[in-house]
Amino acid sequence: MKLLAKYNRVNVVATIIVLLLSAVIYYFFIEKTLVYQLDKNLVVEEKEIKDYIIENNALPEPSYSKDEQEVYTSVTDKNVKRSFSSVELYNKDHDENIDYRQLEFPVTVNGKFYKADVRKSQEETEDVVQLILKITLTIVLLLLAILFIINRFVLSKLWKPFNSTLEQIKQFNVSGKDNIHFEPSNINEFTELNAAVNVMTKKAIGDYNEIKSFTENASHEIQTPLAIIRSKLELLSQSENLKEEQMNAIQSISETTSRLSKLNQSLILLTKIDNRQFKETEDVNLSVLLHRHLNNYEELLNAKGIVTTKNIAEPVFVTMNETLAETLIVNLLTNAIKHNVEKGSITITLNEHALSISNTGKALNENPAIYFERFKKESASNDSMGLGLSIVKKICDTYHFTISYTHQNMMHTVTVNF
Repeated sequence: MKLLAKYNRVNVVATIIVLLLSAVIYYFFIEKTLVYQLDKNLVVEEKEIKDYIIENNALPEPSYSKDEQEVYTSVTDKNVKRSFSSVELYNKDHDENIDYRQLEFPVTVNGKFYKADVRKSQEETEDVVQLILKITLTIVLLLLAILFIINRFVLSKLWKPFNSTLEQIKQFNVSGKDNIHFEPSNINEFTELNAAVNVMTKKAIGDYNEIKSFTENASHEIQTPLAIIRSKLELLSQSENLKEEQMNAIQSISETTSRLSKLNQSLILLTKIDNRQFKETEDVNLSVLLHRHLNNYEELLNAKGIVTTKNIAEPVFVTMNETLAETLIVNLLTNAIKHNVEKGSITITLNEHALSISNTGKALNENPAIYFERFKKESASNDSMGLGLSIVKKICDTYHFTISYTHQNMMHTVTVNF
């Protein structure tokens, strides 16, 4: 979930809760206030009744209107408590029950005791409360709409620098030539974030360039000593009177030197791909390349008893550098042959969308995806350098191809989607 969506959700829920609680509190406050006002009016009515009795020595005329009632009841003693209450009474004239606010108090006329009930209708009070409630709910909905608009547009604009920074980080490539350039922001936190990311990316680029430079220099510097070693080994192998142990030692050194030379060439190739030195592109016919290299490997395949199944569409063109296309094909075929089993099989499928090479092989104990990393191989005893698939992955990344490695029922499948 995006931060803005999360904030909007929390903000809206919190706002609804606060506004609803406020509306409930406001409702009861208004209701109590209006009832209090009715009670004050009833007290005024009480005073007027008592003044009338003093002046006229008689009770006022009873009143039974819908809005106001004055009722007098004779009692035997004066122990009538003065009290306020809310009552619901049936009104015959209007044939309905009406809520009243009532004040009950004792009065004495000519030595006789009476209970006076003064009532005022609460209908208007209820109407006012309902009106206030409707207005409050309308205001709540209006506020929610305003908050939604603010969150949708104002906050989106506020977070624009952050989203821009995030997009720049996603597109950042340590091997790229351009540094990250952030949009200026008047928000201190975003400015600090951009500055921190800028420092981090510059350091990453610097460290990468140092490692790349070291790899380039080391790889090129190693070439000359390796050539000298191979030359000296050839001279030694031609010497007379060499013992068998000496010949075996020379052979072992020669094989190790060859492996080191291949490793060095692979590292140089990876460095060149990283440096984007293979800029020339053309429409390469992968169908032709596959047939050519399968013919080159025919003797090796026959020697290992490997059966090949070809499902190669004709022709399939892919826009890329021809040298890298050959490297891609060679590494995939070499990987399928080298890690195969005696009398195994290889299935090659090529169409305009993908190249898939499957081979029989031993079961894996690890996630196949790790074999796209450098120097990752099936076992330490394997004579592979663990760079073949990493070179393939680097080529695929260069041309935005996707590559996957799956393993099922002793079949290993590498698929490149163009």
